[in-house]
Amino acid sequence: MKNYHEPLQFHQKTQVTSVSFEGLIIDTDASLFDWKKGDSIYDIHPFFEILSSFIEDHNGGSESYNFPCIHFEHGDDERICDVSIQIDKDISIILFDYTLKYSDLNLIAQQKNESILLSKELELKNKYLQEKEAFKNSFIANINHEIRTPLTSILGFVEVLEKTNLSFEQEELTRIIKRESKHLNSLIDDMIDISKIESGTLKVVEERFSFHTLIKGFEESYTKISEEKGLVFETKIDDNIQEYVIGDRTRVYQVLNNLLNNAFKFTEEGSVTFSISKNYQRTNKLNLNFKIEDSGFGILEENIPHLFERFTRFNHDKQISGTGLGLAIVKDLVDLLNGEIKVSSTPDKGTAFNIKLPFKFEVTKNTTQERKKKKYTLPKTKRKFRILVVEDEEITQFLIMKILISKGTFFVDIALNSEEAISYIERRTYDLVLMDLSLSKTDGFQTTHMIRKNYGDPYISEVPIIGFSGKASETARDKCLRSGMDDFIAKPFEQEELLYKITKQIAKKAAD
Repeated sequence: MKNYHEPLQFHQKTQVTSVSFEGLIIDTDASLFDWKKGDSIYDIHPFFEILSSFIEDHNGGSESYNFPCIHFEHGDDERICDVSIQIDKDISIILFDYTLKYSDLNLIAQQKNESILLSKELELKNKYLQEKEAFKNSFIANINHEIRTPLTSILGFVEVLEKTNLSFEQEELTRIIKRESKHLNSLIDDMIDISKIESGTLKVVEERFSFHTLIKGFEESYTKISEEKGLVFETKIDDNIQEYVIGDRTRVYQVLNNLLNNAFKFTEEGSVTFSISKNYQRTNKLNLNFKIEDSGFGILEENIPHLFERFTRFNHDKQISGTGLGLAIVKDLVDLLNGEIKVSSTPDKGTAFNIKLPFKFEVTKNTTQERKKKKYTLPKTKRKFRILVVEDEEITQFLIMKILISKGTFFVDIALNSEEAISYIERRTYDLVLMDLSLSKTDGFQTTHMIRKNYGDPYISEVPIIGFSGKASETARDKCLRSGMDDFIAKPFEQEELLYKITKQIAKKAAD
């Protein structure tokens, strides 16, 4: 939609409004409501909160949405409108005033029989639930970002603290802080996954990965936990299972990790056994069975049918934390992967979960070689590398500065917003830019676009840029790459991951 410097009135019962991606009104013909340029569209009516989720999912193309029968109030003016939303370079909102039409229809509806009225009521309730669901998903996405930002700082500074000279008691306290922070992060992940599953936005991503490496990771992690709790942990894997398989590694990890975590959480003595075997193999298709057995508290038979319901917890020991979402997510993910899950349990003797999951494998490729993470080193130079951090959260600024300056090979400059970032890169040459995606006014995507498109100087336009955000998803990463960034890192991040990505981009740039 173009900017309407001279508002074009399509119809006396129509209002056309142009809105920026920040939610501010750029222009409006104000033919129905006296909205003003610069007003926030979100303050005008709760309905417009749905724009947040549309903007987040926007992939750069043109998208349209239509909503009937929305009740608007502005001052003394009340109207019932159909709403058309078009998202392109900015957001176009068109209101069609059908107040009289809907009033007439309502009068007719009142004359209909009770069954028609009931049908209309159900339709309106369904519409209300859809709007409520859209608002909820938008709210969860925003809360996700707001929580992950301080959590990044907590985990980051704990890692910095761990590298200092600590007493035994201080080491124990930092270990507890780190453990509980990671637990909080996992609870956030549970909330986001439930929201994605409900909205149908959680997709299966098939990739080739080392299955044996995945299982070895579980073996190493839970062996340490078993030693801490004084339990026996045993892993059994069929030797005939292929080294590399094709499937959604992230979701498989999530299912197995949730079940193993539960097994250790509810087992005070005895053992936990993790077994993997083949169900069948045909052409390039493979079906595996995962069995996780423990000698823990067990579950009463009458409770087993409710085991996968959300917010269900049968053990009331307050020392055992959790939201009651873990097994519900496991069941949803297994269904999403076209698998099966069964459980058997005896109180005070233990529980066994059996999961069947389908995979594929490549029959023509040599899968004996394990892919390794490529190593990168900073170019040899007598000077320090200069990094620009574009971030408006003071605590995150300090954390990144602390990490980078402690290495002794970096200078760090801080820009609070897009304007400062542009000013800095015009005056200094940078080896890399760390760009927060959720900057106020002009966000990280738009700032990156300006850097890439507005300068002929390659030292500016081709500087490596890494985006970072609390919205940890493949969608965020893909949007970063499409906007011209070179990489993405999610909050909360570990020091090693941040340094690896910075080193990688500087090394790649030097090799060009």
